[in-house]
Amino acid sequence: MKIDRRRALAAASLAALVGAVRPAAAQTASQAPATPSAPTTESVLKALVERAMQNRHRLTFDGRTFNGPAFDLLVREGAAARFFLIGEDHGIAENPKLAAALFEALAPHGYDKVGVEISPPMARLMDEALAAGGLEGLKTMFRDPGSQVAFFGMAEESAWLARARQIAPRGRPFLWGLDYEIGGDRRLIAELRTRKKPAAAQAALEALDQASTASWAKYAQTRNPLNIFAFAGDPALVRAVRAAWPSPDARSDDMLETLERTLAINAAWTAGKGYDSNRLRSETMKANFLRHWRTEKAAGRTPKVLFKMGGYHMMRGRSGANVYDVGNLLPEVATIEGGTTFSMLVVAGIGSQTAGFDPSAWTYRPNAGGALESLGFAPLAEAVWRDAYTLIDLRPLRPLLSPSRLKLVTPELASMIHGFDTLLVMSGSTASANL
Repeated sequence: MKIDRRRALAAASLAALVGAVRPAAAQTASQAPATPSAPTTESVLKALVERAMQNRHRLTFDGRTFNGPAFDLLVREGAAARFFLIGEDHGIAENPKLAAALFEALAPHGYDKVGVEISPPMARLMDEALAAGGLEGLKTMFRDPGSQVAFFGMAEESAWLARARQIAPRGRPFLWGLDYEIGGDRRLIAELRTRKKPAAAQAALEALDQASTASWAKYAQTRNPLNIFAFAGDPALVRAVRAAWPSPDARSDDMLETLERTLAINAAWTAGKGYDSNRLRSETMKANFLRHWRTEKAAGRTPKVLFKMGGYHMMRGRSGANVYDVGNLLPEVATIEGGTTFSMLVVAGIGSQTAGFDPSAWTYRPNAGGALESLGFAPLAEAVWRDAYTLIDLRPLRPLLSPSRLKLVTPELASMIHGFDTLLVMSGSTASANL
């Protein structure tokens, strides 16, 4: 049996102390210290709510400007960090507006990059469209059905990127895509067709193009999301192109890798291998981040980055999808660089709506909000204001969850308190609109 050296040392010290000190008289029962009562789920949750109330901050929004103690805290903490992580409940109209305000406030403190939940090659094309024509440039890009990407078909999401592009330094890319690609395969294949390549690779690319076209035609006829090429395509089609094109240029290689990874991730999902799909996706996000990061470091830069992605992707520790996602990697990279991260989870609150994606129509529709409960935060609802946005600093709650108390709360609540530094509940928020 392994000996716990700290416990052995404590026991020896206590024995020596008892042997050296002789009390004048035995302690009576009435003088004996009271034994503290064992914690219960009720007492632990009560303590968490009380601590949350002591560490909540009001965020005000007049439709144009964010103010209040919460905004001041976010800017102060973000300025001191290397990475600012916004994990979100997708489809809240006011959240991208907050992201834009934060990026503007943090730019003077060195922030010049934005990381989002789309693929690297489509992010590059969006960056170029924004640089050339701002929001109108992005709208023009999205008028091509083959160039549409996830999330940025929402008006507020596109608007915040356009505002961030105006703030970020000109002359070099500012938008980092970290994810796979759901809707942009036709644009990527069209881009690949224009690149110089061996004849054998051209023939293999034609086969890939035909499969994509046929898949999207079937989707248009059936409106079945499983017929979208990202879910119906065979990764072997992309591997055939890569085998016939052994030394592609960097941009072509990036597009081919994105297509292959996307089809592999979704092939696992459609086969009922959810964990494998989530693991492959998390590995893709981490690999894409590291590629962006190493490119900047090779150029002599150590950027500050604001990330805005789905909540689980930005979570420290094991995520709700049971993988260690890019949100777990970023704090470690920051530590290596001698810095820190700061994270915030944003959820819709009381009386809120969010925009949910309807893949059968490729559009966004309003839904009732409710992520506070689904993410395990229901016990903290008492600490949430109904007439304002509530920012709860979760860090002071962590000491209340000692190992003996962890088993008294749900695993989801414990993971979220340790997985994010702050929780922002947007009571009364509205659903994002279609672009």
